[in-house]
Amino acid sequence: MSGLNPSSRGQNMPMSAMRKLIPFANKAKTERGLELVRLNLGQPDIETPEPYWDAVENFRSTKGNLVAYAPSQGRPELVEALVKYYGDCGINFTKDQIIGTIGGCEAILIAFMAICDPGDEIVVFEPYYSNYSGLAAMAGVTLVPVPTFVKDGYHLPAREEIEKAITNKTRGIMYASPGNPTGTVYSKEELQLLIDVCKAKNIFLMADEVYREFCYDSEDYSPSLFHFEGVDEFAIMFDSFSKRYSACGARVGTVASRNKDVHAAMLKVATVRLSGPVLEQVGIAACINDGVADYLKRVNKSYKERRDLLVRRLNEIPGVYCPTPAGAFYAMASFEGIDAEDFCKWLLSDFEYNGATVLVSPGSGFYTTPNCGTTELRLAYVINIDQLNKALDILSRGIVEYRKVRGSKL
Repeated sequence: MSGLNPSSRGQNMPMSAMRKLIPFANKAKTERGLELVRLNLGQPDIETPEPYWDAVENFRSTKGNLVAYAPSQGRPELVEALVKYYGDCGINFTKDQIIGTIGGCEAILIAFMAICDPGDEIVVFEPYYSNYSGLAAMAGVTLVPVPTFVKDGYHLPAREEIEKAITNKTRGIMYASPGNPTGTVYSKEELQLLIDVCKAKNIFLMADEVYREFCYDSEDYSPSLFHFEGVDEFAIMFDSFSKRYSACGARVGTVASRNKDVHAAMLKVATVRLSGPVLEQVGIAACINDGVADYLKRVNKSYKERRDLLVRRLNEIPGVYCPTPAGAFYAMASFEGIDAEDFCKWLLSDFEYNGATVLVSPGSGFYTTPNCGTTELRLAYVINIDQLNKALDILSRGIVEYRKVRGSKL
């Protein structure tokens, strides 16, 4: 048979900026025999808390030998735990305002499907989490980028720059704080600016708050959209427990809204996939109910040490500038004299230091606008201090050698 081609949607689906270099990495490992030090994925090396494992192991003894569907909204113990968790964060939700999702990505997709029709637009701030592009493509949504810049620490631009991106097709603005890939934490004044714009334009405001606890220099939590008054009708929040409890494979997230009609539409979308993962919801609920406060403090202390090391050593490299990220566990750095994608591939195919090389993500994958991020790299500081030092040794030597080989000048 002939002519059986994938859909245009399938053919044009954007590749993950974090995973597109995996084939090159596999060759570096199998064909070149190199050790790979990974700074490309936000996969923490810190162990998942014990309450998760205890709850999963106890499930069979208390629930029997059947793993049945969970309610589409989420298992009752998860939803109740979420109400408690958000209350402890100063965010008041009732049980009928929250939906448990299959990770944070599904939370975003559910919201897109509930509030957008094909061809509608969502304003985002570049650079942004690259999976937003794939999720938008799945929902038939167009992302409209507003640039932010390394020299400003990737903070929001002036109001007029944001409003220029809004058209009669705009359904909302979406932001992440603390942000991936930049680690930027928006101030209360910046969030108020977004609230004011959305009120004036009568559009939704969607907050990706996955990294809420990962703040290193000020408050215990980053400011939440739902800490503000008067947002109930247009505010939607996404969340995930993948990073908070180092449980990326559990795929448990949240989408929440106080708008009854929006919540009802999102719940209808959630029923299409029937149920979230049962054992994983049980484990995450146990982590929430246990509190695991000491765990989170230990994790934050470790990430802050890693961040400080990464930023210091990057800024010691000639021609490199890395603003200090206030949250999450990512840094976006500017490297003069490189083509970021070519450099990332070159590290895997042509360079090694003491039998090892490093895997990093090119910055262009976090932009929609052509030719943006071409000299930027995103680095995830989710590996221990020794491994991080090794990665930075490789990177600092690699950048010098790359500039020589490519004839680049500072």
